[in-house]
Amino acid sequence: MKPKEKEFCRMMALCGEPERAAREAGYRHPQRRWQELLCREDIAREIKRCAAMLKSVYANTAVSGMYRLAFGRTGDALRLLYHEDPTDEELDALDLSSVAEIKRTKDKSMEIKFFDRVKAFDKLNESLHVSAEQNSAGGLIEAMRLSAQALRSLPPDEGDPDGD
Repeated sequence: MKPKEKEFCRMMALCGEPERAAREAGYRHPQRRWQELLCREDIAREIKRCAAMLKSVYANTAVSGMYRLAFGRTGDALRLLYHEDPTDEELDALDLSSVAEIKRTKDKSMEIKFFDRVKAFDKLNESLHVSAEQNSAGGLIEAMRLSAQALRSLPPDEGDPDGD
């Protein structure tokens, strides 16, 4: 597969828009080229592979985000609350990932709302629990398959009346 075709597959997995993916990949006539590309099996397989990889990355990113919300620090938000007139550089240096909303009230004071840590922790726990269940279910199914395969390979038991 050519580099331009790989880029098309990557962009398709990212945006899901074939004409845009062809344009971003560098094709001169993206409106025609995407139709030809999507008819190829190797292209379809590569798009599926890229999409599966992205799904995994997004899932891990979501878990990381929930972790930051559940266990993140609030010190920078409190520092902002008591800072009179922060510069852009000072604002950029603050970690405000736990902040859901910042408002200036009519009396010029500041109101800061934080994300709900309990909900974030519940979502994180739920996500990790589902992941553990999927892994254990997959492990159980694999163990059952291997056990059945091992039983099939055993010689028939002479004491077995059915001969199975």
